[in-house]
Amino acid sequence: MTRKIVITSGKGGVGKTTVCCNLGVQLAKRGNRVIVCDLDFGLNNVDVVLGVENRAVYDVVDAIEGRCRPRQALVQHPRYPTLYSLSSNRILERYVSPQAVRLILDSLAPQYDFILIDSPAGIEDGFHRAVSCADEGLVVTTPHISAMRDADRVAGVLKSYRLKNVGLAVNLVRKDFIR
Repeated sequence: MTRKIVITSGKGGVGKTTVCCNLGVQLAKRGNRVIVCDLDFGLNNVDVVLGVENRAVYDVVDAIEGRCRPRQALVQHPRYPTLYSLSSNRILERYVSPQAVRLILDSLAPQYDFILIDSPAGIEDGFHRAVSCADEGLVVTTPHISAMRDADRVAGVLKSYRLKNVGLAVNLVRKDFIR
């Protein structure tokens, strides 16, 4: 069964996309079939972090609106053959429903072990779109008080979704921060 995990945060700049992509690479290196799905419409960077920014022909909105099949919107990573990215639309001027995105991800799920969903920061519409597509969650934060406070708020909101598991990743930990 495919594990659909949303990687989210309450605050931008905590390394959410980096954690999501690195987790995808590590899972693919272990032989898992992985999709890293960028649902941060407008500020999407998964393709850049994975180094496939010039390879995408279609995005998730193209699949939703029927311009391509969901599989055609995937970009296979050149170095890790079991790792794929699914880009979001950079210039989105219309509403995309959580149900529409979930249908695309559910249609792809049987062929993959993991779908990692990069969520926008905060708890606005984009966050809810991403979380509604997932079965599990991972909250990324840094040891800064504002980031931790926002992560706590996100964790509280995630409880209402009744996800199977919710984990926490504290990024950018340094010895001087631990003190």
